[in-house]
Amino acid sequence: MLRPASFLAFSLLAGSALLAPATAAPLRDAASGLAVNPPPGYAAKAEDPGQRSAARFSIQRPGEQETGCQVAFTPAAQNANLTQAQINGAISQPPWQEAARAALGPIYDITSAGTADYGPLRALVMVGDIKPRPQLPPRAAQIRTYFTIMETPRGRTSMVCVADKAEFEARLPEFEMTARGITAP
Repeated sequence: MLRPASFLAFSLLAGSALLAPATAAPLRDAASGLAVNPPPGYAAKAEDPGQRSAARFSIQRPGEQETGCQVAFTPAAQNANLTQAQINGAISQPPWQEAARAALGPIYDITSAGTADYGPLRALVMVGDIKPRPQLPPRAAQIRTYFTIMETPRGRTSMVCVADKAEFEARLPEFEMTARGITAP
């Protein structure tokens, strides 16, 4: 059915990679249907989707390099025979949420998790801090991550936003607006 573990590879990349500066307005990937409409003060830029995703965008404030958001869509054939109501119901259930937390657990200390509705989609929303590891730069300890996972019959749309811990609470409404600006395929 739904596989939160497949989200781990994307979250590791987005959570530890430096994001490129944003340069564009609202964007849509014609092939996948993923679209983003950045909140005021942010811009979107198409990124290389890599091997696992069909489309990926960065959404950042002008001049931002290490913080901001990435949104990606990954097709999921296992969702094809499910309705949106069935998917939303699964996301609402503790087993699915626990599986998502467990997938991120080796890398992140998840400090909060819950669901949010974005139009017809229910999303799993989590906040976490990268666990200290010797191979990570000291900067990783200063970052907090906001995850949003949306599922549809076509696949998974994931958003990963990172901010300095000292600024995270102030940026949280912007990250939530970024999630509301996503059109998942």
